[in-house]
Formats: sequence, C-alpha cells, structure tokens
Amino acid sequence: MNLFDFDPLLSLRLRNTIRASALLALMLPVVACGGGQQVRSLDQGQAEVEGLDEFDDYYVVDCLLPGEVRRMGRSMYLSPRIPVRTTTLDCRIRGGEYVAYHRADYRSALNVWLGRAQEGNAQAQHFVGEIYERGLGTEPNFDEAARWYRKAAEQGFTRSMVNLAYFYEQGLGVEQDMATALNWYRRASGAGDDDLVFASTQRQRLEAMEAELAETLGRAQRERRVLQQQVDSLREQLTARDDRSADDQETIATLERMLAEASEREEHTEGRLLRLRGSVAELPDVQVEELPAISPARLGEIEFGRYYALIVGLERYHHWDRLESPHQDARRLGEILSSRYGFDVTLVLDASKNQLMAAIDDLRQKVTPQDNVLIYFAGHGQLLRPGEIEETRGFGYWLPVNAELSRTTYWIPNSAVSELMALAQARSVLVVADSCYGGAMSTDPGSMLASSGGPVSEGLIQLGLSRQARFVLSSGGLAPVFDRVSGEHSVFARALIDVLEDNEAVLREQDLFRRVTSRVDELAEPLGIEQAPELRPIRQAGHAAGSFFFVPQIGDPVG
Repeated sequence: MNLFDFDPLLSLRLRNTIRASALLALMLPVVACGGGQQVRSLDQGQAEVEGLDEFDDYYVVDCLLPGEVRRMGRSMYLSPRIPVRTTTLDCRIRGGEYVAYHRADYRSALNVWLGRAQEGNAQAQHFVGEIYERGLGTEPNFDEAARWYRKAAEQGFTRSMVNLAYFYEQGLGVEQDMATALNWYRRASGAGDDDLVFASTQRQRLEAMEAELAETLGRAQRERRVLQQQVDSLREQLTARDDRSADDQETIATLERMLAEASEREEHTEGRLLRLRGSVAELPDVQVEELPAISPARLGEIEFGRYYALIVGLERYHHWDRLESPHQDARRLGEILSSRYGFDVTLVLDASKNQLMAAIDDLRQKVTPQDNVLIYFAGHGQLLRPGEIEETRGFGYWLPVNAELSRTTYWIPNSAVSELMALAQARSVLVVADSCYGGAMSTDPGSMLASSGGPVSEGLIQLGLSRQARFVLSSGGLAPVFDRVSGEHSVFARALIDVLEDNEAVLREQDLFRRVTSRVDELAEPLGIEQAPELRPIRQAGHAAGSFFFVPQIGDPVG
C-alpha cells in the first residue's frame, strides 16, 4: 500500500478546515470561514449561483451520445441517440452533446432522459425522478419524482428503492408512512421479509423514533392546553366587561389562531405516532438483543475489496487566509489509513481546482465495484444561500488554493464531487470533510437505516456489503469549524486520528461517527467551544443502503 506525498506545486488535492478570529483568546483561533467572509446570500438570478457556471472537464452532465449504426439483414440504420450521465470531457470525446452550464434547467435535462424513461428503462426513470426532485431551475415536483422513482423501484432499481423509501419516511410526494418506508429500505438493502438482523436493528431504530415522537406529542399537548387556558381566561374577562376595545378583539383572535395551529400540530403529531407504532407492530417478532461479534476466523473469509484514499490538505491559499493544520492532518491520517487499514493512499497538498477535480476523476476511473473509497478534504469551505431564507441549506463549495474571494470560477461545488462519486463503480464511498459548511454536501437527514451501536456481527457485515454506500462525515455540518487549537491538529482531525489509531475492531461509518463525535466533545469542552460533526447519506451520489467498513490490519482479535 503506497503513500504518495506530492510537492505542493505538483499536488492534486484540497482541504476544508477553517480558522479565524480568536473568540477565546490564548490558543483558540475560531474559524471565520473564508477569512472573515460570512455566508453569502445571493438572488436566484445572479450568475454566481450554482446553475450558471460553465462546466469544467470533470463535471458531470446529462449527455446525448450519437446513435449506433446497426444492421438488420442487408439494411443499415442509425439508432436513436443514447443518453448517458458522464463527465463533460468524456461526452466531448465520444461525440456527444450537453447543455454547457453547471446546471441545466429541468426541461433540457428531461429532453435527455424522458424518452428512454417512457420506454421503460429503469435507470432513465430514476434520473427523471431526480430531475423532478431537484427542480433544476424550477420548484421541485415531489409527486412526479415519487411516481418515477416507483416505476424504477418496482423494476428492482436499488437507488430508486432508497429514494422512494426516503420519500415515504419524510412524506414527500406521498403520505408519510414509516411501514412502507421500512419495507422499501428492506428491499433496497437486500434483506428478506424475515431477516432477523435487519428486523432487530430496525426495531431499535423505530422504538427510538417512537420515544422521540411521544415526547414531541407531549410538548404539543402541553402547548395546546396552555393556549386553551389563556383563551378561556381572556373570554371570561371580556364577558365580565361591558366595553371591548379593538385591541381586546385582536388579542383574542390571535390567541384563537395560535390555539388552532397548536391543535393541528398536536393532531398531526399524534397521527404520526400512531402510524409509527403500527410500523413497529409490523416488524417480525424478534427479541432485540446484542448480536455476537464476528469471529476473527470468519472475518478473514469475508471479501471486503480493496481500499483507496484520496487525502487532501490545503493551506497556502492565494487569496483566502492561510490555514495552519491541514498538511499535518492529511499526512498523519494518510499514514494511519495506509499502515493500519491497508488503504492505497494518495496525498495531495495545496491543489488548484483542475488538479483536485482531475485527482478525484482519476480515482473514480481506477476503482471497481468491489472497492472502497475514502476522500478526505481539509481546507476552506463556503456556502452560498439562494436569497435570505436561513432554513435552506444552500450551495456548498470546497475552495481550492486558487479560489478567488469574489468570484466562484475556481470554487468546487459539493454537488460536482457527489456526481463524480455517483459515476464511480466503488461499492462504498465515504467523504470526510473537515471544513466550514462541509455538511452541505448532503441535504438528507439520517435515515431509518441508521442503526444503534453494538459489535459488528457477520450478518450486519454481509448486509452492509450487499449494496452501495455513499456517506459524508462532516466536521461541523453547516457551521464554522476550528483549525488548530492545541497541538498540531484541528479538533475534528485530532478526534478522527485518535479513534482510528485506538480502534481494533471492524468499524462501520456509523460507529466511527459516534466515537468521533464523543471525542470531539471531549476535546472541545475544556476549550469552551462547540462543534457538532454530522453523518449523512448522499443519495445524489448513489447511496443504496450499504455500509462503509474500516478493517484493521492487525493480529489482535476483532470484535
């Protein structure tokens, strides 16, 4: 397993931690993402917003390739043009055509895929569902997205099964139904109707959700009762008085409106809780118990595939503030992944946009369907929001060393990385982003497939290896994060390194996340700072209910 450390001028990679103005003095540089630049709000029509940047060679496009010359008897004819999703460079080389913007609108994208989807092609149906879900220049149409996902899912297209399950879980385009969501997740994961491993894991998850929803219902009921008492009390006061001012009437009207809204929330939450309890009742009747860890002998018989890591550390920015720890973070992590976990590691320091995108694409083309890929990014990150709506997650970007302050020309959209990973044939991909706003790579909440801890059993391993996995582990979600605060590493990198160094068992991405989060808390508390890592599936990159496993290359028992 090789560890390549390129010269900074020749390297290909990037880093997204962040530092900034010291809030806590002494040794505590709080990251002001982008050298004091705040999250920027842009109007949807501005040219900076993702959707209007011209594609570079390594961006993914909906491409129409020329038709094939076919022969039938003595006759020759040209088949219809062939839709593919590929890079702009590959599309041009193969003589195809695409819309030359970073995001086509939904009409041009549909022109590529709709005909093949209507013919019954499951992959095309899935892409049509994605087009409607994203909106691509218009409001998302979740009803149409769900309809096309269902068509592909019923043909056994795994990614559509996951997306349809997610729609039922969240109530997008369909009525929220946890039982149906769970059934589609089960089918996507490859588990049978009576699979006890799946059922045990999911019963734990659903029961935790049930407890959380019951608590939410209790709060809604208390809120409704308080408002009801206020309305009743005010009515009594007004009845006892002869004069009622306009202000009195407005006050009681406002309270009654709030009461109606609170009652509606209570009713909605109660309905969700009843449906969820029904979902739990529909699970196979298994006893929730800790499954035995896999034995070392059996572990050696499982084929996990090869492991590749692209480790990116960016410090010496041309226009943004210089960072302190990415190079050290990247080098140490690369050493651990190579020596302890058998990764073939490529280390890239201070990369430009083209160098970074080329490196990711090189890795994409190298891997096979049995392989596993980890991409670690430590450097500056930025977030552009479409307008002033704070609830929107916005467009996340990685900033290579040649990124400019006021123009996004050399910024790398998170979506571009996700789409390259969707093209990759790897069985599992884990993107680890130690940067501001790293969580913008995925807008998906953790799904019902996220299970609780416990030893990794053989059944869980086989279940996790049976489908593709695409996850992002970010150092701080959509919040600023901290560059070096003590020692030589960032808070997140120090936690990640500690967990991977100390681990002696097969480690799933969920277990890694829990341990890293706990370690971040330990490191951050004495410094008086808050940082909350996130783990999210990346459906856009082709997540299909699988898992990412770290397998230590040591002789000690694994369990």
